[in-house]
Amino acid sequence: MAAKKHDQTSVRIPTPGSRDVRGAAQRTLQPNVQENKHGQITETNSFSHLPNRPAVELEFVDLSYTVQDGPWWKRNDFKSLLNGVSGKFGSRELIGIMGPSGSGKSTLMNILAGYREGGMEGEIFVNGQSRNVTSFRKMSSYIMQYDMLLPHLTAREAMMVSANLKLKESNEFKKELVDEILTALGLLGAAETRTSSLSGGQRKKLAIALELVNSPPVMFFDDLTSGLDSAACFQVVSLLKSLAQGGRTIICTIHPPSAKIFELFDKLYILSQGQCMYQGSVPNLVPYLRNLGLHCPTYHNPADFIMEVVSGESGDKNEVLFEAAKAGRCPDDGKKSLKSNTYSCDTTTLEKHQFATSTFTQFSKFFKGTFTAIMRNPVLTHRPLMSHLLVGLLIGSLYLNTGNDANLVFNNTGCLFVSMLFLVFAALIPTILTFPLEVSVVLRAIRNNWYSLEAYYLAKTASALLVQVICPIIYCSIVYWMTGQPPVAYRFLSFVAIATLTALVAQSLGLLIGAASPSAAVATFMGLITAIPVLLFIRYGFEGVIVSIYGMNRPDLDCPTLTGNNLSQLVAPVSACPHQKPEEVLKWLHMEEAELYVDYAVLGFFFLIVRLATYLVLRFKVKLER
Repeated sequence: MAAKKHDQTSVRIPTPGSRDVRGAAQRTLQPNVQENKHGQITETNSFSHLPNRPAVELEFVDLSYTVQDGPWWKRNDFKSLLNGVSGKFGSRELIGIMGPSGSGKSTLMNILAGYREGGMEGEIFVNGQSRNVTSFRKMSSYIMQYDMLLPHLTAREAMMVSANLKLKESNEFKKELVDEILTALGLLGAAETRTSSLSGGQRKKLAIALELVNSPPVMFFDDLTSGLDSAACFQVVSLLKSLAQGGRTIICTIHPPSAKIFELFDKLYILSQGQCMYQGSVPNLVPYLRNLGLHCPTYHNPADFIMEVVSGESGDKNEVLFEAAKAGRCPDDGKKSLKSNTYSCDTTTLEKHQFATSTFTQFSKFFKGTFTAIMRNPVLTHRPLMSHLLVGLLIGSLYLNTGNDANLVFNNTGCLFVSMLFLVFAALIPTILTFPLEVSVVLRAIRNNWYSLEAYYLAKTASALLVQVICPIIYCSIVYWMTGQPPVAYRFLSFVAIATLTALVAQSLGLLIGAASPSAAVATFMGLITAIPVLLFIRYGFEGVIVSIYGMNRPDLDCPTLTGNNLSQLVAPVSACPHQKPEEVLKWLHMEEAELYVDYAVLGFFFLIVRLATYLVLRFKVKLER
């Protein structure tokens, strides 16, 4: 980085896969960025600051895709989702893939993006060369239909996390870049709004903005218009139109849009029953259908008309359209010569440097973002802190001064068991409720090569430990002293340590259940049927606190005196305090042979094993996603 300060109107965005990010092209951002009266973001005012990307042409030839069908015990049947489709998508094109449900449009999108390979036949080319999936996925991004965002980060903070993970430039440069992208996408006014409070259109824009930071030349959008009203839909499609005009290849699956939005697309690729029915420009669609004897009524939306044709409302014309497409009769006027402007991709460099930043940098940046999100999430911070405080005061009041009373040993052990039960479920349930959503966000980010799973998991573990340690300490500090347990430092510290370790194991189990579950609802159900491992954790935690309180050669408990009718004090007989000696308490609970270090070791082992199992589940999901 040069020593002099960047001009505020200048921005440099690195080329994906480049060895030197400082060598990227410079562009100037126009200071007055506005939307036109229709809400459309104009290309000249918004994206002139982004560099002109080298053109990327994507071509596929005789692409077929089959999957196994039938029950798991009989997987000899196969179902064909794509049947020998071919096509070519070039740069500076906004391409819409349309078709009815089950037509194969999402399958085609996933294959082109590099997320489906098994069961595929055919060839895919990038600028005339056979596609290397690893290299291609590093210069493309995939925005899903319901792209999850961390709900407790603001739009600007989410953008900074993306910039920190994707770019090596200075913080000043990243902040300027983030502001310019937010301005260009019309999100600057919502920059300090948490993503959970953004509208549907703003969330779509933010999902695009997060991927636009390193300016990928190829962008895929699944079910682009789903869930958006007409105004938000028009704004998002207009935005993609501007990005395409800036030199990118934009490919998206869509439901039939309004005529106004339909006209924004440069090229259509229409599928039905896994076969191509049309590929070509939007203006040529109606004349092409007319030549085949299919007349679109005047003032009728062509997008609706072609879907009516596919559905058979005009008779079974699918075979006619299939044959015409195979015969090359589609007016595919989107072909361009890219021989002099190919995308140069250093495969060796990409494979050697998988991510833009080191694992340590990813860890530090993601730790900061995750910790901020955790501190702002009331389910993980404010509510647990208040619940531990209030429940601690409640339990302390119910079992006030029972800890050193030989006549109240049963009550005191009940207090200790209830305490462990509360700490376990207070750590387990919030994690189960929140982690499945975060897993969805993480899978998207890893899929688009933001960071490694290892960096995320270490940052997640480290950031979650602090809150999970504070809550048991607050609870134990209240309960221990209110219930009159032995005023000995090492017993108190041992009690707190065992309780905290038990809570950490429970939290780890919550992470495992959340990682393995597809949704919070499923995770909650799974949490309810995991009673056996939960009781196993509580058993060792309960034994540990009992030994901390009654073990380690504790002196005899107090045996209260009896008061006669004449108020004379009589010493209580031995039979009135059968559990005055702590050894008798341990024997009564069958813990006379219990060793404190064993409880620590078992709980520590559970913690490590469950954390490792969670990592392996996430690794499996990442592999499955790919």
